[in-house]
Amino acid sequence: MDKFMEFLKNNTAVVAVAAGIVLFIAMNGITSCVAKGGGNDAPADAHGQLEQKSEQPSHKGDAGDSKTELTERQRSAIKDYDQATKQIVEQIENSKWAANDGSGSMTIKDGIIIESYGESKGSVKKTKKQVQTFAITAVDTIAGDQTGALSWVVFSVIDASGNDHIMTLSRVDPAALTGEGNDTYFELKCDMFHNENGYSNNRCAESAKFNGIEGDNFKKAIDGRIKEFKRSVIEYLLANHSTTTELTWDGTVIENFNESTRTLTFGIKNATNAAEDSLPSILVIYHTDTHEFEEVDVQ
Repeated sequence: MDKFMEFLKNNTAVVAVAAGIVLFIAMNGITSCVAKGGGNDAPADAHGQLEQKSEQPSHKGDAGDSKTELTERQRSAIKDYDQATKQIVEQIENSKWAANDGSGSMTIKDGIIIESYGESKGSVKKTKKQVQTFAITAVDTIAGDQTGALSWVVFSVIDASGNDHIMTLSRVDPAALTGEGNDTYFELKCDMFHNENGYSNNRCAESAKFNGIEGDNFKKAIDGRIKEFKRSVIEYLLANHSTTTELTWDGTVIENFNESTRTLTFGIKNATNAAEDSLPSILVIYHTDTHEFEEVDVQ
């Protein structure tokens, strides 16, 4: 990771170029890969003005109750998402987003953005929420840098008031630069967000769901050491598959009496893989003599 941060420091020009491209897209309305219809059926100016004036978002309750509703224009845009846009949205919605500066978190689901962050008044600290709605109106993919460590997807989005914004999804692949590890994660930024520094999904594994480990067979296989098992696996995932959202045990145990080990296989579902991608697996090796756990990727 140190090498990766050094790369970012030494290649600010790459980031600057990307920022310039984003600005160009925002100013020129590039819609190379859009929701169904390709953006060619935009309403006439007069109709657009009427639509924007009448487009008032419906809010129920305060920002903390998550009952904000989408506008008609937003619902229409979401309905027209093409398959590629749906896949990207699925990846975003499957992620647990944490602020890059550690100051809060965010969830996105069905066009609703909920940001949670701390606010201090004197010695009193409170957790506040900001709830907004959005819809994607255009998507453009920017080729990655020469190392393959960075690539970008740029969205044009509309808020509840009909205003346009630019949202960028960066795919970060440190292994492309260092040749080590398997981790790939996303960073998401938008001027709509309360946190202007954006969010990353590279802490998803901290709250990953474990499937198939509730029964007695699994508990017997690891001598009931559930807490130690989860702690070891999560530590491994954060270093190698940080966007993991679910793990599923396949129900098998391979015992090697000579080496005092029991090996279990887990399939991984993560936020960076699209639905049609083949999912990775890991082996969890339990050492019955030392009661320690070891994890390796299935090659």
